[in-house]
Parts: sequence; C-alpha cells; structure tokens
Amino acid sequence: MNSVPATPTPALRLRGRDALEVLHRISTQSLMDLAPGDGRATMFCDFRGRLLHRAWVAHAEAGIVWLLRADAPAADLAAFVDRSVFREDVKFDDATGAAEAPALPAAERFANELDRILSGAPRHGHEIAEEFTPFEIGRSHEVHLSKGCFTGQEALMRLMTYKSVRRRLALVAGTGAAPEVAIDVTRDEARVGRLTSATPDGAGWTGLAVLAHATAEQPEGLECGGVPITRVDAFPLTRPLGLPESTGTI
Repeated sequence: MNSVPATPTPALRLRGRDALEVLHRISTQSLMDLAPGDGRATMFCDFRGRLLHRAWVAHAEAGIVWLLRADAPAADLAAFVDRSVFREDVKFDDATGAAEAPALPAAERFANELDRILSGAPRHGHEIAEEFTPFEIGRSHEVHLSKGCFTGQEALMRLMTYKSVRRRLALVAGTGAAPEVAIDVTRDEARVGRLTSATPDGAGWTGLAVLAHATAEQPEGLECGGVPITRVDAFPLTRPLGLPESTGTI
C-alpha cells in the first residue's frame, strides 16, 4: 500500500516579532490568537481563492513560528512567503530535519495513502491544487472570512454571498486497478468532476474526487478514464469561520 511521504517532515522556521502577523495576513486562518505551544492548519490562495499551499502553523514561542507539512517540500512555500514580506521583522529558513522542529499532530499524519483518502485529508498536487478552492475540497472550516483581508478573501466571500460553490469532495471507489489521477469524472461523456486521488484497497480501489453537488447526490453512471465508479460518498459540508448563520451554506 502506498505510503504518504515524508520523513523528515518538511519544515519552514520563521523568526521575528512579525512572523505570526505575516502568516495571519497572507493565509486563510485567523492566527493572531494562536498562543505559544498551539497550532492550527491554514491555507494559502491566489487572488481567485484557488489553492496554492496548505500547512500546519505551530507557534513555538514568542518570535518563532513553524510551518509544517508532510507532503511537499518547504522550498516552494518559502518562496511564496518571501514574496509577501516587505519591511516586517521576519526571517525564515528551510529547517527540514531540524531537531527542534515540532511534530505534526496525529490528525495531519497518516500511515498510508488509503488512510489519508478515507479521512478526506487533502494532499499537495492532488486536492491542494490551483484547480480548486478550499470550499470544494472540504476545508471550509480552515477559512476565516471576517478576520481581515488576505489573498483570495474577496473571491471566497463572493462564493459564499452568492452561494456559488458548485462542487464538493467525495469518497469514490471501484473495482479492478486504480485509475490514473488528475483525470475527469464523466457521465455519458460529459465532465462532472475530477478524480484527485486513487489507491488500491484490497478489493479494488478507493479515491477522492471533486464532484458537482448533483453528481455526488446521484452517482449512477459515473466513470473516470473508462473505469466505472461503483461507490460515491460525499463528505459533510463545513462552513467558513467568522460568518453569521444568516450568510447561508456552501
């Protein structure tokens, strides 16, 4: 069974009095209330609200913050953060493998790819991709829309205001060999979603797909790359943080 990389955990260490403030300003989560010793998952989007990165923020102590993730190198995340630092007191370095790096919490680590998929956890290059917004991959609860501006905030707010989120994450499965990923899910040759992950499960294969809402509710006749999908279970929808109930649902 395929293992989810990697050891050691890719880690980016930020130092300086403005380290937490910079991450608060450029990512989806509210982080200014993150006390030393605490951690929280956050995401980084482009101006369209599309996903670029996801990481665990660990506030080690005053002036030291870590960004950790199990499934992508720290270098590309460092480059993203660097573009957002101007005159702030922040310095950072790739500290992958450093003895003092905190461990990822258990909820962010998986023994193998099947466990990750069954939990609906996103992976870089699969669900964490520019094709999707946080709302479409089941991570609405890692977005705080009233904490102040961040890259992609306006686009994500519009999606909520106009109830324009058209897709959701679902667990899918089939028989035979696991299909290739990053391919369209179709019904009667019409595109209705995207297969993002797939791995053998002993009886066939299990995967994740981002599907149109109606497709997740009426899964008959679906296939991906000519491979029939025999099971579809949509993950529960979650709401962004910082919004009144009257704003509506995803």
